[in-house]
Amino acid sequence: MADTSFTGRVRTSLPAPGAPRALALSTFVGQTGSGLFLPLSALFFTRSVGLAPSRVGLGLAVAGLVGLAAAVPVGRLADRYGPRGTYAVTLLVQALATASFALVHSFWAFAVVSTVAALAERGGSAARGAVIGGAGAGEARVRLRAMLKSVTNAGLSLGTALAALALAADTRTAYLTVVFVNAASYVLAALPLTRVPTVAPTARGTAAAPRRAVLRDRPYALVTVLCGLTSIHYDVLSFALPLWIAGHSSAPRWSISAVILANTVLVVLLQVPFSRGTGDPDAAAAAVRRSGWVLLAGWTLIACATFLGSPAAAFAALVTGMILHTAGELWHSAGSYGLSYELAPAGSHGEYQGFFSLGRGATGALAPAVLTAVCLTGRSDGRLVTGWLLTGLVVAAASAAVPLATRRARQAAAPPSDTTPTTPTRITAQEPV
Repeated sequence: MADTSFTGRVRTSLPAPGAPRALALSTFVGQTGSGLFLPLSALFFTRSVGLAPSRVGLGLAVAGLVGLAAAVPVGRLADRYGPRGTYAVTLLVQALATASFALVHSFWAFAVVSTVAALAERGGSAARGAVIGGAGAGEARVRLRAMLKSVTNAGLSLGTALAALALAADTRTAYLTVVFVNAASYVLAALPLTRVPTVAPTARGTAAAPRRAVLRDRPYALVTVLCGLTSIHYDVLSFALPLWIAGHSSAPRWSISAVILANTVLVVLLQVPFSRGTGDPDAAAAAVRRSGWVLLAGWTLIACATFLGSPAAAFAALVTGMILHTAGELWHSAGSYGLSYELAPAGSHGEYQGFFSLGRGATGALAPAVLTAVCLTGRSDGRLVTGWLLTGLVVAAASAAVPLATRRARQAAAPPSDTTPTTPTRITAQEPV
């Protein structure tokens, strides 16, 4: 009989014991540290270290692009030597690099340390994907990934809230305290991994996946490109939306925090329910296709808020548009998780997860410039609304192509049917014809 008490309901809402709970704890600790540092990183590097904002932006952009190069090699190392240990090592390297920011006093030192941190972060993401890949299968694996995204948002939100204390102090001591706490969070995040069962590494020999197999898997690459392109919704939320609300709507400035908070809360509460069924590749592809049209509808409402003179009406349009945007984000995330795992061959999740992350990484690197040119600069708000609609239509078209690309990837991965004719049986007079 199910336990319907309050304690029982709380217990059932927690991640399952073993690998899911250990990964959730590791994720929460690490993301809380990241959320603590992210809101004040720019101030730390400019006000405390003394770098110009343009140099900070250049250094982070270079580090981000170089970091993309680590995804596939580290993922392959995770497949070869075991994902749990590889992931733990990347967390420790990230901790060391983060702590080293305290020693940075020049642009070149900043660029080098940022690059090392980015390499560890991107490589760790690939290794973590392999850990998740070995912790379950099918929909259970996708639900675990969805749960971890909810935990990620919760940790980032808590860290961001705590960062307000350091921002209020605005001293080098406060900033350095955050840097060291963030570094310590990565070390602490590695400790729960000891409770995650090991995944047998890929064996040497003919049974092992061929070197750089994912680079020759064109159907999987196409799915990666399409899902990466549609992931621009993350950049719309973090980059374009705040600038649009502040510069092109009559809504009050606090609307920026309100709509982003609404997105965060909805993702924490609904990511797992939205992932149901996406352990099947066809259902996952359908979820991505659905996300494109919902994102288009949400961005249309957000864009049209510029025509509403009433602050209340503009705020209502923005909130409604954000609800649709969040639904699209949830379906896209769940569908992408399912496709990234279910279309990858067994024993190569590290390499394939690393490659799949390149789609999102490349989009994240290019999105600010694209969104600025298309959605945020122009002669009139009407022209900018057209840019929002164009962006939405491109995303909807890309998402609509995902089911076909998925079918081709499944066909390419399916073992060839045995159509080789066998030696015909000689027909004799005694055999029926």
